[in-house]
Amino acid sequence: MGHIRLAKMRFLLLAVLAAYVVSAIHAVLAFLNKRRAHQRVSEWAMAAGFVLHTAALIADWAIYGHYPLFYLRETLSFLAWTLIASYTLVLYRYRARPLGSVTLPLVSILIFVAVITRSATPDRAEASTLSASWLFPVHTTLLLFAYAAFFVVFLVSIMYLLQERELKLKTFSAIFHRLPSLTTVNEIATSSAAIGLTLLTVGIATGMVWASSRDGRLWHNDPKEIFAALTWLLYVLLILHRSTAGWRGRPAAWMGVAGFALVLLTFFATRLMGGYHVFG
Repeated sequence: MGHIRLAKMRFLLLAVLAAYVVSAIHAVLAFLNKRRAHQRVSEWAMAAGFVLHTAALIADWAIYGHYPLFYLRETLSFLAWTLIASYTLVLYRYRARPLGSVTLPLVSILIFVAVITRSATPDRAEASTLSASWLFPVHTTLLLFAYAAFFVVFLVSIMYLLQERELKLKTFSAIFHRLPSLTTVNEIATSSAAIGLTLLTVGIATGMVWASSRDGRLWHNDPKEIFAALTWLLYVLLILHRSTAGWRGRPAAWMGVAGFALVLLTFFATRLMGGYHVFG
């Protein structure tokens, strides 16, 4: 029965992957040739993939009996889901379609890796025990949505730097005319940085409460906690800089890039370093 369930889950994720790949291809084509038809196909395929993806996460939770943010496969899939949700909100609020030409290929890669990844030492009892408390789902979900918000900050920071460079050199390439305006880029950076920092703050706080309930310690001084604290500090500085500089400027854009580098270290590198937060 276990193999049959695993096969069904893999088939569902393959369907999700197919939808996101179609969406990614058409998003890139829409960015390159600015055709509405490609953008419509991309958005419909993304919507279909998101519905299937949501069903896959719910099915994963129901089948394995723990919140689907324990093993690497589940975490990558959930991260991809939060990226799609965040891009959808940006698309709805700002019509910033160029973000999809990067977000959707990345999501496709994450789902592909999730499909081929297997947990080395599955321990369902441990997973069920850890995720039984409401603090674990809240803590992990908030952090992944914070990472997704910081990814948006990273993307628009890159866009800002590209546009600022071309404005300074007065060499306006085709890419320049396809990117959102600097005003829109700054608005997205403003809201995404603020939302991400809020989610990260609450996520860290719930994590400390969860850790205290497990073994009576708020802080374990492990790599993930250290990188999370550094990430929090950098984004606080970013918010302060943007607020005093009118939410604009090259330094703020570079801070957005550096902040996401810390996010990557928090999410991926800490698994290699070991510690309190490495499961599955």
